[in-house]
Amino acid sequence: MIKNPYRDVRSSDWYYENVMFMYEKGLMSGTAADMFSPDLPLTRAMIVTILNRLEGEPNAFSLANPFNDVAEGQWYTSAIKWAVECGIVQGYNEVTFGPNDNVTREQLAAILMRYLNFKEINLPVTTQYILFADESDIANYAMDAIQTLNKLGIINGIGTNSAGQTMIDPKGNAKRAQVAAMLHRLLELIEE
Repeated sequence: MIKNPYRDVRSSDWYYENVMFMYEKGLMSGTAADMFSPDLPLTRAMIVTILNRLEGEPNAFSLANPFNDVAEGQWYTSAIKWAVECGIVQGYNEVTFGPNDNVTREQLAAILMRYLNFKEINLPVTTQYILFADESDIANYAMDAIQTLNKLGIINGIGTNSAGQTMIDPKGNAKRAQVAAMLHRLLELIEE
């Protein structure tokens, strides 16, 4: 078992196993030498970097960079170029990516589904429609992804309402500990 490098992640935390899994796989690193920052929102640059690492960090430095806000030579530059080239993410427009913008839970669901499509991974799910407590807050572009990933147990809700319906919190920021848990579940499912 690997030694925990983070002083802000305790073995009693619900996300401990997930964070350690991501650390051991080299997919997520800390935000500082000894800090993971589990409650910090994940950014667009962070998610594409994680997925790029999952793919073995293919070199995309030679790809064109259309984004004014993605400087060459940054820790995320190659990952952003790769993810855009693969259709996993897009810019807000032709020249703006927003690398430091937070990723919402519905955006994360859409990104993860695009990643699965890029990998040509089809996981069987029921066609039964799940009615979420905050259904009306989910953007149309993310609905299928949330339905699929929730049925697969990858994206869980943040609780239930009085009727027992799951609350997805689609507009809420995806926090680093939550993302570590979702990716851990996703990778275990893919590897089965």
